[in-house]
Amino acid sequence: MSLKNVRIAIVDDQKLFRGGLKMILSGVADFRVVFEAGNGKQFFDRLAFEPVDIVILDVEMPVMDGISTLQQIRKSHPDVKVIMLTMHESERLINHLMQQGANGFLLKDEDPEVVIQAVRRVAQDGVYFRDYVSQALLKSNRARNGQGGTRTMLKARLSDRELEVLTLICQEYTSKEIADQLYISVRTVEGHRRSLQEKTGSRNLAGLVLYAVNNGIV
Repeated sequence: MSLKNVRIAIVDDQKLFRGGLKMILSGVADFRVVFEAGNGKQFFDRLAFEPVDIVILDVEMPVMDGISTLQQIRKSHPDVKVIMLTMHESERLINHLMQQGANGFLLKDEDPEVVIQAVRRVAQDGVYFRDYVSQALLKSNRARNGQGGTRTMLKARLSDRELEVLTLICQEYTSKEIADQLYISVRTVEGHRRSLQEKTGSRNLAGLVLYAVNNGIV
């Protein structure tokens, strides 16, 4: 997705919060807040007439909550990227939302600069996760499977270069930064990302991060 004119929807049941978020995003030249909605049903009613690239979606809402909305987006609008808004760093919730295909997470008390960075990263690379997300996923994975990973097994499926690219993706490097660090082209990085998604069965970069955490790569 180009960083020019990124179309955004804000879905949250608190009008004041939506207004503040819209003010933050409207101050960025490349962003355009297309519409706001108070719940998932209102979102889909508007989406039918006003397409967007990114949805900033609250988890807890009346009528149709964020989890149900995310699930429906993945079924009916798979190209729309979703940044989930949460109040709590819940390991169980984060794992579940990643499984459902969330592209990123933000706590509702993040600084404005973090919100802008999250939208930019999701628009450009399809994924944005703060440190607390990686930590929550790692804790949850260890609790389920113990401390051991499966890196040796994965090396038989993924090449060394693919493992390098996947590790850097999980460290929040952009495609350009990965290319610079590995001395390869951005197009080559994109090729490795597509190959990784095919081999791991991941629908998007969020799925790749989840795969890496669950298999002890990071």
